[in-house]
Amino acid sequence: MQPENWKKIKTTLLEALELDTAGRRAYLENAGLSAEVRAEVESLLTHEKSVNDFMSVTASGFARELFDGSESSAESLLNQRIGIYEIISELGFGGMGAVYLAQRADGKFEQKVAIKLLKREFNTEKIRRTFKREKEILATLAHPNIATLLDAGTTHDGVPYLVMEYVKGQPIDAFCRLFSLNAKLKLFNKVCDAVAFAHHSLIVHRDLKPSNILVTEEGEPKLLDFGISRLLDVKAEVAANVTQLGALTPQYASPEQIKGEPATTATDVYSLGVVLFKILTGILPSALSKGSNGNVSNDMGRAALTLPSEVARRLDTEDRSAHTSSDKSFISSSELKGDLDNIVLKALRHEPNRRYQTVEQFSADIWRFIDGLPVLARPATLRYRAVKFYGRNKASVLAAALILITLCTGIAAALSQANAARAQARIAADAQRLAELETERAKAEKQKAERTSRFMQSFLDYANPQWYGRGKGKTNVTVREAIDEAAARIDTELADEPEVRADLHYTVGEVYGTQGEYEISLRHFRQSLDLYRQVHGAQHPKIARGIYYLCVGMSRMGSAGSEEREQLLRQAIAMMRQTDPDNVNLPYMLQSLAGGITSTEKDKNEIRLGEAERLILEAKTLFTRHYGETHVATLSADSSLANLASTRGDLARAEHIREELVRGYLQAENGGHNHIRSLFYLAEIKLALGKVAEAETLFGQALEMGRRQWGANDFRFERLVSDIRQTRAAARG
Repeated sequence: MQPENWKKIKTTLLEALELDTAGRRAYLENAGLSAEVRAEVESLLTHEKSVNDFMSVTASGFARELFDGSESSAESLLNQRIGIYEIISELGFGGMGAVYLAQRADGKFEQKVAIKLLKREFNTEKIRRTFKREKEILATLAHPNIATLLDAGTTHDGVPYLVMEYVKGQPIDAFCRLFSLNAKLKLFNKVCDAVAFAHHSLIVHRDLKPSNILVTEEGEPKLLDFGISRLLDVKAEVAANVTQLGALTPQYASPEQIKGEPATTATDVYSLGVVLFKILTGILPSALSKGSNGNVSNDMGRAALTLPSEVARRLDTEDRSAHTSSDKSFISSSELKGDLDNIVLKALRHEPNRRYQTVEQFSADIWRFIDGLPVLARPATLRYRAVKFYGRNKASVLAAALILITLCTGIAAALSQANAARAQARIAADAQRLAELETERAKAEKQKAERTSRFMQSFLDYANPQWYGRGKGKTNVTVREAIDEAAARIDTELADEPEVRADLHYTVGEVYGTQGEYEISLRHFRQSLDLYRQVHGAQHPKIARGIYYLCVGMSRMGSAGSEEREQLLRQAIAMMRQTDPDNVNLPYMLQSLAGGITSTEKDKNEIRLGEAERLILEAKTLFTRHYGETHVATLSADSSLANLASTRGDLARAEHIREELVRGYLQAENGGHNHIRSLFYLAEIKLALGKVAEAETLFGQALEMGRRQWGANDFRFERLVSDIRQTRAAARG
């Protein structure tokens, strides 16, 4: 009990003592008291009847006499000595006594202790006997989880006191908030061990609650306050007197305590059940969550206990923010449902004979839960025991199941041995045929490579000026003549090798394209695609590539409408995504489709332009994966983004991208084709922005670099000159 609560307790108690039983109940219900304050007031009210036999004053007069000097009495004891100890401060008080923090003052060694001192108002013969009995009980309880009795005596004015081990710690429910479920249960079981030890010494505690179970910084629980405990072998009359004098805590008291019946070990089992409920859920059981004054036993009899898992579920779905917003101890409903629900309910049975009969049984059931064993609190059905057995023996069960399956498989195999033999023979035959097919395929690939190699060798021989060369002694054979001669021989010399012919037509088509012979290039691309379809059917990466290059050729020639080319490109992209998504041609195909959309959307249809941008960005990602960030292919994706910006009318962005591209191409291929064209494209944007001088400088740089790189008669240089002329004319209007 915190000292600041005692003023509220005093005021409330004085008011309540002026009322009858029914009036007190109504007064306490409407007083807005905390659970702790109300519990202490109700506890003190239980003294009214028992003290009448030795006090002649009225109950209210007794209470005023009891409290009027409490504060001054506590202050008067500070720095006073009791025996060899000096009082430092008050730790708390209630019921019949107070507890003070003291330190050893005889100079032999330093030691802090807790001194429990009987209130002078209760220093009667009957209560002194109770206090003495607590000393005798504690003297017999030598256990690491029970606070140790260090000394005892009587003050100079005859007030008895006990010197106890000072336990600096927190109540168990507060200490283990951050603990996992199993850690909380293991800590609780240490408390059970201490209580069981007391029971073996024939002592029932009778006031087990979190404030009487402190946990040290080292994580060891300590059981405190045996002030209302009783010996199991005392006479009934003595036991009754102890019950009357004891200030039990209603929220944690068992039904038989509330009714004034004799206490047994099952009494402590019940209180431990309430403590465990509080540890697991953070609140008291629903049947005891609100105290009552006067008719507690009837309230307990009528109330239905809520399952811990149901409390957890409600906190999780309804009031979790109110109860556990800063409390990490929240345990899910699924963790509590089943075994722990039943363990707690068994401990909280209204009838003592239906609870665990010993604390050891209670603790052992918790250990069974931790170890994954069936708990005694649940019916031992076959299904339940099987589930628990599987839960703790998964590896063994799975191994046994595997062995059983293996045995069954072996038996089935033995019964169908003949069929299995035939199946094995078929498998062997299939494997042999597959090996033969692979051998034939490898041989065909080898022959294909050899035929291709011989054909390419003959292409090189064409330029050999010796008499045995295909050039018939010519010394001025051009590349174009060599290509023409090789192209003419593809379908005659390789008539029985359609895939080799397809590959060569594709290669020759690319070569013609680089030479500006777009019509011839397109014809070879068509032949290549037809041959690929003949060899591979409708779906194949080479067919997708063939369609793409056919579209490239058609675009160069202007031999098909933009819609037809777009449809073919989309078909090729879908086929490549399905058959070979990592193919290096895919980003080129995406970029080509985006370029087609950009060039045809003069009306700035943002839906289609948005699609074009997504295609370009995907292509850039794939280019980067295949080649790296500085490769010319990756830079070409930025060129496509510049075109897109121009189409959208964002010339400033287009200019910025083009300037970056000039620097990029300068590093990647100084003086190369892409570098030269990047100068032209930047000049084109500058001209559109009215920056004529800058544009002309860039045109001049491009022409000078193209003349050095290609020569004045090269078709690429001629195209550059034509593009510059057209751009200037367009700018003049």
